[in-house]
Amino acid sequence: MDILVYEHACGGGFAEGAVSPGILAEGFGMLRSCVADLKTAGHKVTVILDEEMSRLNPPIDADCVVPIFSFKDAQQTILNICADVDAAYVIAPETGGTLHALVEFIERQGVPLFNSRPNAIWAVSDKVNMYETLGVKGLRTPKTVKVDVAQCIGDLFMGEMGFPVVFKPVDGMGCSGLSIVKDASQVGHAVGRIVTELGSEAAIVQEYLEGEAVSVSLLCTDSKALAVSLNKQNVVLSSPDGVSCYMGGVVPFCSVREQEVFRVAEAVVGCFSGLRGYVGVDMILTNTGPVVVDVNPRLTMSFVGLRRVAGFNFADAIVNAALENVLPSKTVFEGCACFSKIETSKVDIDVLDKLYEISEVVSPPFSVQDSKMGCALISAEGNSSEEAHFLLEEAKRYVLDVCRGVGSFG
Repeated sequence: MDILVYEHACGGGFAEGAVSPGILAEGFGMLRSCVADLKTAGHKVTVILDEEMSRLNPPIDADCVVPIFSFKDAQQTILNICADVDAAYVIAPETGGTLHALVEFIERQGVPLFNSRPNAIWAVSDKVNMYETLGVKGLRTPKTVKVDVAQCIGDLFMGEMGFPVVFKPVDGMGCSGLSIVKDASQVGHAVGRIVTELGSEAAIVQEYLEGEAVSVSLLCTDSKALAVSLNKQNVVLSSPDGVSCYMGGVVPFCSVREQEVFRVAEAVVGCFSGLRGYVGVDMILTNTGPVVVDVNPRLTMSFVGLRRVAGFNFADAIVNAALENVLPSKTVFEGCACFSKIETSKVDIDVLDKLYEISEVVSPPFSVQDSKMGCALISAEGNSSEEAHFLLEEAKRYVLDVCRGVGSFG
């Protein structure tokens, strides 16, 4: 097929505003990985890239790269490309209804997508609605309260659930606006971060849960969900003064509770009609069992590592699940992958060219306006998680040396 893959961070979604180096690294990493699998499967792929990134000749194996200068330009370009492709895939955040709007826009052009359907995206993007739906079905979620950010709410949670609590936006993606609040004096700052970073008028407050942060990657047809991989998440949860961030993960992650978690994840998807293709379910593994904290109706970062150790073509499996209602008969993984974002110095085009040649670099540290640092995304594979972690740390050191101009990668 001829396929359009649109990734929001790289494709002009932030052309008129700021994008963090970390978000850009995640976006490019998912875009590049998805394109690589689709090309291997024999599809012809078109991508849209912000003109400044396009000039850097990034390492992406698309058949056609269309440069754009603004998000308005991107929308018109998507419209034009839709007349010539057989299918499309959108990689974008749920924040502000972005993913929902883009999927709905392309769907109106009559182009098949291997995204979840708009109604499902809308249903899980509102976290309060999502938790209520799961609660009715008997699935565990954190105690959650939705609040108006204009309210004085410092004393409210002392009585209802106590401190510490977690503040997050109603429809945020990843760790945007996320913080842990340990006493009432931090509430105002936590609310301010949500307003500043996302412009939201509402927030949710949740009980803080002790446990291991994991996710499940699923392949879904219109009628069935198949849990494919349990993934460990490396998340830094900070106070409102710091920066909470998702740093990377380990895929697949071995746990004696895997089958229990898989059953919960498949039950979660079954609660929402229209989730299909690739779906991610985030959980906390507590001493008393898994607790569902998020449902991602889109490609997630775990895909970056998973497709490098999968014994099948992961992106093509997403296409087949969404468009053909066919799930793979086997989902075998050959070893383990560890992946991580790393902060680097800003680098020029000569250094970027060297980084493009390093197989462990999924996304090089593209320069971002108004940012003093860059961010690279690195992945390494091994026969075990220990070997993969060792190789990841080695690759990190090499990459940092190259960025400083003091080393090379053999």
